[in-house]
Amino acid sequence: MRLPAVMLRRLEIGAFGGPEQIRLVEEARLPQPGEGEVRIRVEASSLVFTDMLIRRNLYPVLKLRLPLTPGYDFVGRIEALGSGVSRWRVGDRVADLTQIGGNATHLVRTAASLVAVPQGVNAIQAEPLILSYMTAWQALFREAKAQPGDQVLIYGASGAVGLAALDLCRAFGLPAVGVASARREPVVEGLGATFVAYDTADPAGPLDRLTRDLGGFKVILDAARGETLSSVMARLAPGGRLVALGFSAPFRTAYKAGGEQPGLLARLRFGYDFLRIKWLSHRPNAAVSFYDIASCRRQHPQWFQEDLSSLFNLLEAGRITPRIQRVFGLGDAVEAHRLIEAGQVEGRLVLAPGLPIGGDPYVSPGDNAAKTTLHQQRHPG
Repeated sequence: MRLPAVMLRRLEIGAFGGPEQIRLVEEARLPQPGEGEVRIRVEASSLVFTDMLIRRNLYPVLKLRLPLTPGYDFVGRIEALGSGVSRWRVGDRVADLTQIGGNATHLVRTAASLVAVPQGVNAIQAEPLILSYMTAWQALFREAKAQPGDQVLIYGASGAVGLAALDLCRAFGLPAVGVASARREPVVEGLGATFVAYDTADPAGPLDRLTRDLGGFKVILDAARGETLSSVMARLAPGGRLVALGFSAPFRTAYKAGGEQPGLLARLRFGYDFLRIKWLSHRPNAAVSFYDIASCRRQHPQWFQEDLSSLFNLLEAGRITPRIQRVFGLGDAVEAHRLIEAGQVEGRLVLAPGLPIGGDPYVSPGDNAAKTTLHQQRHPG
């Protein structure tokens, strides 16, 4: 009996715009790895705010050409080797940061860029480590050089990176204060952090009192850009460090206000702050820096390998727990993007390319606890 042919299934964006621009494409032939490459069967891939910005051609650091397959990262298993590949074997589990291309059942990557994933780690739980947790980890420990006991302030604490940072603070004994909307109080406090709401009559008051009582914060991660740069820097303790995160903050603010992209004043303010941060970061003993994961990887490729391996080890040891709100198959990706645009995500959405529409998420064999948890998330009650 002839087995059914394995097809490549992937998401494709043919025109920039809303979620309706996403379509599912099927191809009869799988991609073949060339010299120094491997083909990977994808187990989990990203569904994040940055994917939405790429879909709308609003991500400022990528020059995009259509059509394209979204997907900022992936976890998968090697199923074919190109010539000259000696480090990897068929069946090895790997992960990588792709920026685009991850939302597919199969893809080809350069073997040298891959990071090993422990065989026993659940792919759905591992995927958020590549972008969300890596950003938080490198901001805390590479940029800010956080030490046990350091007081940490996190703006945008209920976003994917903010929750990852809170989880890491809990794991490493870093007392944290998380700033988010009032309705996110339970999730922030659930990670052991002190909560401050930004959407109250006097959002600055509680932060002013905490800053005074604590003598300032040794580490500040700002993923929201809600306060002026001067106001945020004033909350630093002597010798403290502020890390401004990524390019998405003004777009998040615009979406919360009902727009699709920042207005002129918001863009000018972001641009001014960005240039000021870059200027300040080059001064001796700089107290502020700007962090972008792709730039950091280009400048320090070994950090990416080392840090992602450390995160996988923490996950395997049960010291960190990514918050997965829901898992989607390729056929449900439009719904996922609509949830992201509507701001209805608390934690992370994950794409499982092998998940049928309405089916249970793909879970690596042997991880029954994770499978039970994910099943309950898809089928509450």
